[in-house]
Amino acid sequence: MSIRPGFYILGFAAVVVLDWVTPLAIADWLIPVCVVCFASIRGSSREATAVAAAGTICVVAGLWSSPLGDIPFWMGALNRVAAVAIIWACVYLARRRRKAESELTALRGLLPICASCRRVRYGDDEWENLEAFISRNSGARFTHGLCPACYEKYAEKGSA
Repeated sequence: MSIRPGFYILGFAAVVVLDWVTPLAIADWLIPVCVVCFASIRGSSREATAVAAAGTICVVAGLWSSPLGDIPFWMGALNRVAAVAIIWACVYLARRRRKAESELTALRGLLPICASCRRVRYGDDEWENLEAFISRNSGARFTHGLCPACYEKYAEKGSA
């Protein structure tokens, strides 16, 4: 069983209590930002979005539940707008990171390859062109050309 739902509930309960006892414009919105960052890193996209929505509600509600201190209301409101922007930036960046990770594929381990024709063995006894194997397993695409040494070698054969 995951501890995350309990963590989120305790985190946002702490936010509500902190908003009731601290004056407006104090960085008490830092707790929901931290909770959302945790959800963005550890949870799924749906979980991060739900926690960000709850965090946004807590931050905005704290604007009215915090006692007024010596700071003007507009300063507290601006502080809260920054917090909401940070919350949703965390979610956006986590989604971008997940998308980039899903597109990244690395080949690992030993690769049985023919020393002569460079075909790769996969399965029991199936062989495939090296470029096709890498493309199929990593999403990389190949272009072909000649290095300078091979170009010279083929140019010599063509003129002979």
